[in-house]
Amino acid sequence: MKRILSWSLLGFIWAQQDAATRALLNKYDVKFWWLNIQATHTSYELGPSWVLTRLEVTAPDLDTLAFELHSSVTVDSVLLNGQRMSFLRRGHTLRIPLSPRPVQGSLLEAVVHYRWAPTGSQSSLPGLNNRQSPSWGNWVTWTLSQPFEALGWWPTKQILTDKADSVWTFLTVPLGTRAGAVGVLEGIDTLPNNRVRFRWKSRYPIVYYLVAFSVAEYIDYSFYAQVPGVSQPVLVQNYIYDNPQVLSLYKAQIDTTAALLREFSLRFGPYPFWREKYGHMMAPFSGGMEHQTMTTQGYFDFSLTAHELAHQWFGDWVTCASWQDIWLNEGFANYSEYIALQALGTPVEARNWLINEHNQVVARNRGSVWVPDTLDAGRIFSYRLSYAKGAYLLHMIRFRLANDSLFWAILRTYLDQNAAGVAWQSTFQGILEQATGESWADFFQQWYYGEGHPILNVRWNENEGDLWISVSQSGSWSLSVPFFRTPIEIRAIRQGLPDTTIQLFLSQPLQTFFIQGVGAVNSIQVDPEYWILRQLSSLQRDSTLGVRGRDGERSLWLSPNPVKQGEELFIQLPASGRLTIHDMQGRVLYEEIHLAPFFRWTASVSAGYYQVVWTGLNGASQRQALLILP
Repeated sequence: MKRILSWSLLGFIWAQQDAATRALLNKYDVKFWWLNIQATHTSYELGPSWVLTRLEVTAPDLDTLAFELHSSVTVDSVLLNGQRMSFLRRGHTLRIPLSPRPVQGSLLEAVVHYRWAPTGSQSSLPGLNNRQSPSWGNWVTWTLSQPFEALGWWPTKQILTDKADSVWTFLTVPLGTRAGAVGVLEGIDTLPNNRVRFRWKSRYPIVYYLVAFSVAEYIDYSFYAQVPGVSQPVLVQNYIYDNPQVLSLYKAQIDTTAALLREFSLRFGPYPFWREKYGHMMAPFSGGMEHQTMTTQGYFDFSLTAHELAHQWFGDWVTCASWQDIWLNEGFANYSEYIALQALGTPVEARNWLINEHNQVVARNRGSVWVPDTLDAGRIFSYRLSYAKGAYLLHMIRFRLANDSLFWAILRTYLDQNAAGVAWQSTFQGILEQATGESWADFFQQWYYGEGHPILNVRWNENEGDLWISVSQSGSWSLSVPFFRTPIEIRAIRQGLPDTTIQLFLSQPLQTFFIQGVGAVNSIQVDPEYWILRQLSSLQRDSTLGVRGRDGERSLWLSPNPVKQGEELFIQLPASGRLTIHDMQGRVLYEEIHLAPFFRWTASVSAGYYQVVWTGLNGASQRQALLILP
């Protein structure tokens, strides 16, 4: 979901469901939904409709079958395996007593017949929308069920970890309108009383909130896209308002869907629903919603279309198992906008997107990507935290990996291992750790569970061609994360030489780095490519920094530097103390106390940047130098 401005307070009714109801819902597993709904584009009214749920009993003590359904919806009858059953209404729950209890592992088919019409006390339902487009004049009825509003328009089970194996959506609507939904349109039936029935069928697993429909006076603008890795072209089916100006305005943007399908398939693996379709159905709201195989969108632009398409991989094919981990949907889809701009846009567009997301995050001092309150839809879908900061988590992971091939491989492994299922944050972290052979616990503790971002104060000086950089850091919300351990890039703008970029690793709140032989430096830039979330509070040249003899100790000296792999490195220490060498991820390669002022070390590590750190025996004084292996 992208750029939806508000959620109905009625969406919070899920929170009112008592623990006993949730326990009942967890005693069966949904296998198949068949929705047969009567609707019109000019009213909220749902005519006589029914939903069949095929389910497997997963507990030995299921004495009541429960579905979630808004209390104002009228239930006419309930059938279980063809037999009419008694039922009870309790809050927003429909309960069907079972006697005798079904055998664990048995399959049941429940059919709920229901209808709804607006009344004075209940003029609308959560999840069901009806409005006239203010721009185009078309009347539309459409559904938006995320996160808890599916129960407003059909009897369902709102549990993220329970995906149905397939869904059919049959929609009876007025003649002259079209009804879009999930899956393949297998037929349109002409019915009495100027009505038609659209029969949509999908045979892919699906979670409750991705089931959807929309009905309006649409035209069908469809085409096919060649997608890498699949054996047939993918149908791109678009239900667009039948006002001729709409298609002329948006056609070029809609057509970019083909290029985006190709690009994302190269990056993430083949479009997962290629046997059915991808498409759009328009509705008058500010944003888009990634309904499986047919996104609902209010308009078309490059970023919005890319975002919703990316959700077909991240959110639809693999769905977050908890709303606490919504970044697995929204952060990944949001970052896919940047990926799309890098591939199909211009460098300026991609950079501007990144800077905008960065600035939105650091505009406030606190907030975690992890969602502490999953009953607050506004918090779940906080653009700053779940979308922008979630996207930046991926960007920072990409920076730390420093290997795009590995980055794409990790994303594809995540999708492959959880295909058609659900995942937690720990699922992705585990794949990342397995691929890199290292722990990412500190990273996620800081950036995912932790609040805030680093605030940096940077001083620098160049003296006789050597560069000193002093960085002091504090967390913007120090009660959560007082200090962020992170690599950071520094770009030196040199006189008479090309600019050079140096990577440092911030391992403590105050550090001074020494880089030999840089040359005359006019200025420096801190994180010029916006690889990390950070707030630069000050950046200034300090002519006293690094001056010999200021505190009676010489700076740490490395020679030669750069040093080739296998060559001997000469290290001059300011005095006796502890010498540590570590890489830009903070992994310690060498650590020992030295009493002599000189030390020789063979550079038997791979090419890259390394930090050499000397700490005085009393711990009060420290020097750092950057070692470069070309």
